[in-house]
Amino acid sequence: MKTWGVLIALALSALLTACLPVASLQVAEPVDGRQIVVGLTGVTALSSDSPGAGAMPYLAYAWGNGNTEFSISTQIGLRGGVKQKVADGFSVAGGLTLPWLVFTDGTSGLPFTADVALLADVAPGVTVAGRGMYVYMPDLASTWLGGASLLYRQEPWMFEGGFLVGQDGSPLLSLSAAYGF
Repeated sequence: MKTWGVLIALALSALLTACLPVASLQVAEPVDGRQIVVGLTGVTALSSDSPGAGAMPYLAYAWGNGNTEFSISTQIGLRGGVKQKVADGFSVAGGLTLPWLVFTDGTSGLPFTADVALLADVAPGVTVAGRGMYVYMPDLASTWLGGASLLYRQEPWMFEGGFLVGQDGSPLLSLSAAYGF
């Protein structure tokens, strides 16, 4: 019976992350030119019921002029985003994520996640991000999430650790590694 609990937790994690950008893998400075990032994120949902874990690929394409950046990324869902430089080493970012597959009867609406983030370079190669998200799932309870991440960049590699916490208080932890070119 415990195996079923783990499988259910993994399925719920997959459902949630189908529309949830778990890893941000973003530095504070907007891209000047173009960049592709390929990576992998390990996720674990800490719950008193049954913890679950899994891994998800990450792919992003960004383009910008050093002040404003536009991006398209995927981590099961498809996210379109924009980042604006506010000051040297400090930016604000936002995005909208839609799942790749939508199972709906056409009357409930489309699931989505809207996210905002504040990104700050706190040391050479180290970025801290504070994030907030609103997740809308038709026919299920929509929720607000908050979290933070710490990114270490050693060109061309990036490593990120982060967490997201929903209204129920159960954290979702993630570790990511990516290569940018």
